[in-house]
Amino acid sequence: MSNDRFNNSDINSILHGLFRPPSLRELFENKLKELDMSPTAVLGLLDMQHRALTGILDGTQKTVDYTYFIKLASFLQMPREKVIELYMIALESRFPTVTVSPEKIQFIKENFDLAALRKAGFIDSITDFEQIEQRLLVKLGLKSIFEYKRPGNDVAFSSGLIVPKNPLIRSFWIKAAMTVFEEIGNPYEYSRQALIEYFPQIRWHSTNVERGLTEVIRSLYKIGITVIYLPPLPTLQLRGATFAIDDKPCIVLTNYVGYYSTLWFALIHELYHVLFDWEDIKTDSYHLTDDDNDQLTVQHREKMANDFAREYLFSKEKTASVKRYINDNVYVNDYAKNNHVHPGLIYVFAAFDAGAGDRRAWGRAKQWDPTANAAIGSIDIPWHDQRSTEEIIKKRKRDLYL
Repeated sequence: MSNDRFNNSDINSILHGLFRPPSLRELFENKLKELDMSPTAVLGLLDMQHRALTGILDGTQKTVDYTYFIKLASFLQMPREKVIELYMIALESRFPTVTVSPEKIQFIKENFDLAALRKAGFIDSITDFEQIEQRLLVKLGLKSIFEYKRPGNDVAFSSGLIVPKNPLIRSFWIKAAMTVFEEIGNPYEYSRQALIEYFPQIRWHSTNVERGLTEVIRSLYKIGITVIYLPPLPTLQLRGATFAIDDKPCIVLTNYVGYYSTLWFALIHELYHVLFDWEDIKTDSYHLTDDDNDQLTVQHREKMANDFAREYLFSKEKTASVKRYINDNVYVNDYAKNNHVHPGLIYVFAAFDAGAGDRRAWGRAKQWDPTANAAIGSIDIPWHDQRSTEEIIKKRKRDLYL
């Protein structure tokens, strides 16, 4: 058999993998295993902040206190010069010294809303194009910035004729979501019947603020539906989205209003689309639940999904019946318990029905409805996270989906 298919590049790559020295991160984690210590305990021992230690181990922090190298070298029991050398290797891999070409700068400016990304904490500067390019490549799983392509406007239920108000940030959000879904790679087949059978069990999980949503996400994963949470982005008023990835439903939750109850409303809303609009979504690749879309076809389908979510979680009739007791927290809590929902949903729905002008109703909702942050701790993927999507999802799959 001919060996022509192997070239010098292949051989160099193989040899590089064989003789590559362990990274600072690998040495650190091996030492933790050897000493049977937790990362938290080591932080106390080294008298270092988590961000500073991560910045050294992964090469994400350009400015470092030299005494940290001394402490880390002592902990790893190796020369400080070697620690600095490994840090520099990691730093150079994160921040190549090669300047960004004018073509790349132009491409980045034309395809990304840098001001919005900085406001979200994704980048530190709108002029440091080396950092900007690196962050985009890492987050979007690209080898070259020129691989990035904005998705089309052919969203499910939309004619595609109306240009979105914020196309750059919307495209980035969509691409970031798709990268996460592709990295997760749900192995289970989607079963509509399994979803129908599981549906009655979803609502009562809202009563468990810290664990309920994650438990539902884990169960949905096993019937072929992947759910993730992405934080909101400036100018992007989306409540959620449903994608078709490998012929399986993939749901993104976000929450630009900040209420716990709206997370559950968004989830049920998107599951309605999975149940009743799946063929359209598969044809168009994705559907966005967009408060800015004025098209009648979109509004009609969105109203149907909204009505379904409201009826399932806590109907208008039930809200009306509890209205006279809305200031009696004990009564509302008991009513919520009997209806298998968190009382926050009652207060938020009551405020919604009362209208934006009723400050007392929204004051009650704010007082008794938990913030979304209480439920997303284990599923959040912050925009400021410096790790690659691959690194984030590797741990997330183990903790949440498997």
